[in-house]
Amino acid sequence: MDLTELEAIAEASQDRFRLETLPAYAVEQEADEFAAWQRGERQLPGVADDPWLRHIRETTQAGAHWWRVRIVEYPLTPYVEYELHGLQANAMAGEDVYVADRAWADELGPLREDAWIFDDGDVVVRMDYDHAGHPVGAQRVDDVQRYLGMRAVAMRHAVSLGDFLAVWEPRLIA
Repeated sequence: MDLTELEAIAEASQDRFRLETLPAYAVEQEADEFAAWQRGERQLPGVADDPWLRHIRETTQAGAHWWRVRIVEYPLTPYVEYELHGLQANAMAGEDVYVADRAWADELGPLREDAWIFDDGDVVVRMDYDHAGHPVGAQRVDDVQRYLGMRAVAMRHAVSLGDFLAVWEPRLIA
C-alpha cells in the first residue's frame, strides 16, 4: 500500500487511531525539523502555519476523531523527546494524544508494531519500518481483532500527553 492509498483511507474515515511503538522514526519529512530540535530550536508550529496541523483542525471540526497512543520506554531516545514535544501541537489542533510507558504494565511489552485503525476496525493498516525507523511499507491486515486488542491494551495503560508531560517530562512542555 502506498501513501496515497493510506491517505485516501484516512480521508474516508471518521475515526483515525494511530499506535506508535518504535524508539525512533527516520521520516524524510521530519529530518530538518528534528535536526533543528536537536540544535535547541524548540518552537511548536502554529495551526495556521502548518498544513498538517491545519488538516487535523479542519477535519476534527468537521467531526473526525484523530487519536493516538505513543508507547515509550526509558531512557527516552532523542527522537521520542522531539516527538513528545511536537505532539503538543497535534493536541492543540484537536488530536487526542496519549502516552504509555512500557514499564507501567507487562502487557505493554509485546506491543512492538505500528498501526492505523480506521473506523473502529473497518480498516487496519500495519506500518512497517526497517531497523533504523525508515518506513518500508504499509499493509492492510485482516486480523482486525488482534489490532483492536493492541489498541485496548495501549489505552488501558495510557495517560493524556498533557498529564504525562506534567508528571514525567515537564522539561518537554512547550
